[in-house]
This record gives sequence, C-alpha cells and structure tokens, in this order.
Amino acid sequence: MRYGTALVGALVAVSAACGGTPQPGDPGYEYNVNGQYNVEFDGDDGQSYAGTMTLTTSPGGTVTGSMALVSPMGIDGTAEGMVVGAQLDLTVEFFIPDAQCGGIATSTATIEQGGDSASGSADITPDDECGGPTSAVFTMSR
Repeated sequence: MRYGTALVGALVAVSAACGGTPQPGDPGYEYNVNGQYNVEFDGDDGQSYAGTMTLTTSPGGTVTGSMALVSPMGIDGTAEGMVVGAQLDLTVEFFIPDAQCGGIATSTATIEQGGDSASGSADITPDDECGGPTSAVFTMSR
C-alpha cells in the first residue's frame, strides 16, 4: 500500500503545480478575445465605420486577426496586439481599396469579463493620401 499512497501524493503535487490560474491566451482566461466581433469606430470627426473583426488570443496574450469594415465603405485590415489583464492593445494596419490608401489604427480597450465585448479609444493615422489623423471611440461585441 505504500506505493499507492506515494503515487497518489505525487499526482496531487503535479496536479496542483499545473493547475494554477489561467493566463491570457490559456483556456478559461476570462478576457480572451476569440472569434468574430461586430466592430465600430465612431470618429471625433463625426464619421462612423462599422464591420467585423475576427480575433484569436494565443498563449501569452498575443492577439492576431483580420478586419473587414463595410460601412460607409470597404476597409480591410490586419490586426496584431496583446491582452494584458482585462486590457486589449490592438494595432490594425488598414487599406481602403476604393481610395488606394491606408494607414494604422491603434486602440486600447477594456475587455468585459467573458470576452464578449470591449470598448475604448483609437488613434487613426492614415497615409497622406487618405487625409489627416483622427481619434475615435472603438467598440466591439459578439
């Protein structure tokens, strides 16, 4: 019976060491952003842009994905960022096919528990051909 007791004790110790609190990107972490979201950028200039964003949170909190805005015009983008605690820092490199120009949108958003939504601010810096920089309120939800 000694071997059985020792084996149970070893399994409990290994289980406790591996079962710590989940970190960003781990299954069960409450602020991961995975899946498709409806997104909106409400610019300080009065213009609103809406569409979808598909994101994945990898172990360590790295976020990658794509963006497809459809209103008022088509805008495609590639997203990269990080989840730290309940904060999402995201950079989207975007391109407007009709205007043949693009730029960078950098946002910081607070993720709601469960990862179903997030909101915050964005700084939008277009290429010279696309106009001047602006700020926006950024929201995303399932």
